[in-house]
Amino acid sequence: MGTGQDPWGGTRAAFRATAELRREDFAMNYNQILQAGVAAIGTTLKVELDIQAVQGESLPAA
Repeated sequence: MGTGQDPWGGTRAAFRATAELRREDFAMNYNQILQAGVAAIGTTLKVELDIQAVQGESLPAA
């Protein structure tokens, strides 16, 4: 997503990643059917990562 200065004078970089995993690709076929006939677990899993990193040689003081 890019880099920029933060309010404390540091340089930050922001990243975003998404992925969708299909359970059947990992041989995960177990599923429990609820009374209404609906599966308790979906067939796909969506993973979203939002990450910020600060450039520096040490951690900031708390």
